[in-house]
Amino acid sequence: MSLKLRLLLLIVGLLSAAILGLAVSLGWQARNAILLQAESDGTRIARVLAQAASVANTVPAEIEQVIGRQMVSEALLTAHLFDIAEQAGLSTEAVNARLMEITARSAITEIWGFDESGTSTYGSLPDVGLQIFPDPERSPVLSRFWHLLSGEKFSVTGPGIDRDLDGKRFKYAGVRGVSAPGAALVGYDFDFIGGIVDRIGLVQVVRSLLDSGRVNAIWVFDYQFQPLAQGTVFGDEVNQPPDSREQEALDDSIRTGSTASWLAGRDMVVVTPIPGPDGGPIGATLLRLPTDGLQKLMQSSLIYTAIVAGLVLAASLITATWFSHRLTRPLTSIGEAAHAVEQQRYVRGQLQQVAGRSDEFGNLARVFEEMAKQVFARQEELDALVKERTLQLQQKNEQLEAANAQIEQELLLAQNMQTAILPAAFPQDPRFTGYAMMKAARHVGGDFYDYFMLDEDRIAVVMADVSGKGVPAAFFMAVSRTVIQSVAQKADGPGDCLARANDLVCQENPLELFVTVFYGILNARTGEFRFANGGHNPPYLIGADGTVTALETTGGMALGILDEMPFAEKSVTLRPGDSLFLFTDGVTEAFDPANEEYGEARLESALQGSHSLAIEVLAQRVVDDVGAFSNTAPQSDDLTCLALRYAGPGGRT
Repeated sequence: MSLKLRLLLLIVGLLSAAILGLAVSLGWQARNAILLQAESDGTRIARVLAQAASVANTVPAEIEQVIGRQMVSEALLTAHLFDIAEQAGLSTEAVNARLMEITARSAITEIWGFDESGTSTYGSLPDVGLQIFPDPERSPVLSRFWHLLSGEKFSVTGPGIDRDLDGKRFKYAGVRGVSAPGAALVGYDFDFIGGIVDRIGLVQVVRSLLDSGRVNAIWVFDYQFQPLAQGTVFGDEVNQPPDSREQEALDDSIRTGSTASWLAGRDMVVVTPIPGPDGGPIGATLLRLPTDGLQKLMQSSLIYTAIVAGLVLAASLITATWFSHRLTRPLTSIGEAAHAVEQQRYVRGQLQQVAGRSDEFGNLARVFEEMAKQVFARQEELDALVKERTLQLQQKNEQLEAANAQIEQELLLAQNMQTAILPAAFPQDPRFTGYAMMKAARHVGGDFYDYFMLDEDRIAVVMADVSGKGVPAAFFMAVSRTVIQSVAQKADGPGDCLARANDLVCQENPLELFVTVFYGILNARTGEFRFANGGHNPPYLIGADGTVTALETTGGMALGILDEMPFAEKSVTLRPGDSLFLFTDGVTEAFDPANEEYGEARLESALQGSHSLAIEVLAQRVVDDVGAFSNTAPQSDDLTCLALRYAGPGGRT
């Protein structure tokens, strides 16, 4: 893609992004205005509903309280009426007739008179007899008036209840008798309160809001999520009941008093709490408000923005095309000149027209011409220098290869010399057999083994590991082996031998290396094996019965660290067929490709069942098991082992 086209696309892209961002910003602001306006309307409507709900909750109680006081007054007048009638000697039928007339011409629904036993003596319903019992189970409605009969209370006002007789909502109030024990009660039909609440409460407010056209649907719930009022403009087919999201918002509003609003299709959903007298929520309202008018306004705004953006984009495209052509024309000439330099066919003065300009392109062209001249000159120098350096590098490589070959040959010779130092075969004696081997991690290593006869009955075995690897460890290994062999002939036992050898090694240790040593002496005549350990891995005793146990440690320190150190020794008596397996940490500290250690547990597992194998097969079995475990992982340390089997004083196997 050419620079001209890229510049054109860049400018158009930036302008398009800016215009698109402006359009999105305007649309977002319009959307926010819709949400803000709708939420504000919803909040105001919710306040109206909350006030209506509050009125619906408090008005019945207040009306009932006022009527209760009036009923007490009417009951008191009735009690005096009963007293006057009795003093006048009027019959029960005459009094009842007067009571029936009073109930027929007034708001009082029922009038009753009771004697001290709770039996009705007068009533506006002469064919019905009532009895007041103190037990609420026998007289659930009238039991609360029992204390009037004895005069304990002056008046009692009962709550509005649903009467079992006819299912009507009824309320009673009564006073005690005037001259004699008894009571006078009046009753009111309370169904008219529901009509009052309907005219001034939630239902009327919901109807008014729906008729105004500002609300599509309304639901009002109490704190138990029971509907108090509801209504829709288009019916339940269009305005479905609250969905799961709306129900969650209602529940959250009832619990926490929070307000929520969002756009759902063509409606704005607003959920607000209904505050109670203490300010806490006692319910919640769900409103679906129409947004048709505001959405049309937003659509018109978006269309206008799109038209303006299109005109600006077209003008920008024309301007960008002209500007990119003027900007890229000198760059194209410089690019052609650079390509000519690359092809080594550049002609001096090729950029003369561009170089004559006084702007940045002219400076660039003049610098380029000077640079091209220097490039050709330096190219010639570089070619000559490369030929010279190539020849020198070839000579150095030949010298390096010759030096590497010489080092490799010398290391191979050192390996052969180190192998020659170690004994090749055990002494021939029918009372014991042995086998030893070493596999260095490099050409030469620091591990070594040794065995030699001290006299005709005793054979000494050595297993040692020098710190470090390579040539220094190999030299220190040779010194240590020579010192141990020299001291062993004069020492009183394994512990004395290691103590003397340690003193000599500390004196001749300029590199401050150290060596761990296990030294043991087998008496072939008695089977006693005395040993001392200088910081080395304890060998394993493989019994003739197949048991595998590690020898006890003697607590000695490695040789070459501190002189004049004592070395304790211990002993064990071998039985015919028992074997000893000596090794260095190159066996137990071998690693597999996953960097997991071979460890003593795997070594003990490899030694299990080896009591029946030939001594050479026993040692090779361990080495093969370590190799199979390591797999492709490189050998990290020298691997050395020695196996010794006792056949008994008579050479029995």
